[in-house]
Order: sequence, then structure tokens, then C-alpha cells
Amino acid sequence: MHENERPKPVGDALACGSGPVTLIGGDSDSPFLPDDGGEGIEVVSDLEVRLNGQTIFEDDDGLPNSSAIFGFGSPLDPIEFQAEDGDRLQGIANRGFVNFGFLDPLTLVCSDGREQELTDGDPFDPGPAGADFFDDEFVIQLGGSQAGS
Repeated sequence: MHENERPKPVGDALACGSGPVTLIGGDSDSPFLPDDGGEGIEVVSDLEVRLNGQTIFEDDDGLPNSSAIFGFGSPLDPIEFQAEDGDRLQGIANRGFVNFGFLDPLTLVCSDGREQELTDGDPFDPGPAGADFFDDEFVIQLGGSQAGS
């Protein structure tokens, strides 16, 4: 894992009680890219995740994070971070060095099984290399508890 791929801790972990929130990738319905079936996040090519405007994760190497592309690469590990209900989570995906983009469906999960589906993903988005193809913001709503309760 590259240094720029390590999530930075942010705030208190109230959205999932005392544990972290985890952003995972889901199964894609893309006819172009078979899904690996795990919780890793497949993206072609780069992904930035921001919490309340602060970058907490960034993969910006321009290379696909999916073994289905060109026979190399692997999905990004699930991303753990601390958050509160009402925090804003933004995902930005970029095509990197290729002329199409792909992003797994994204879901937030807690260790107790609560989850919040964020997006169905972007199964195939042709366009110019180096351009963003996904930029969306979500309000975290996992039904967490207040501190001390």
C-alpha cells in the first residue's frame, strides 16, 4: 500500500458507535468488467475520498485498480475512517491514463452490520484520459449513537 493510500483519522467514530465506518466496493453489473466478488473497490483509474472537504484517501497513480483491466492491477482495499452521522462524504474518480472510467458500487458499512448504499457505481464511462468521470457527495446516515450513550 502506498503512503498516499492510507486513510487519515478524522473526527469521532459516532456513525458506527465506537468503531470505524468502512467504505467498500460492491458487485458490478458491468458487461465489460467482471467483478472480483470481494469488498475491495475496483476503479479505473484513480479515486479520491473526502470527508467534510478533507481528503482522507487518495490513489492517484493513474493505473487501473482492477485485475480485469489489461490483466494487472488489483482492487483498492476497503477504506476505514472515523465519521459522524451528518458528515459529508465525497467520492471523485478519474480515468487516469485510459480513455474510459469504471467505478464499483459503493457502500458504507459498520462492524455491527448496518450499511448505507451510496451509489450503483459507474460501470463504463468512455471519455478523455485524465478527466474526472465521477464526483458525488453523500450525507452519512448510519444511525449512530451520541458520544457517551
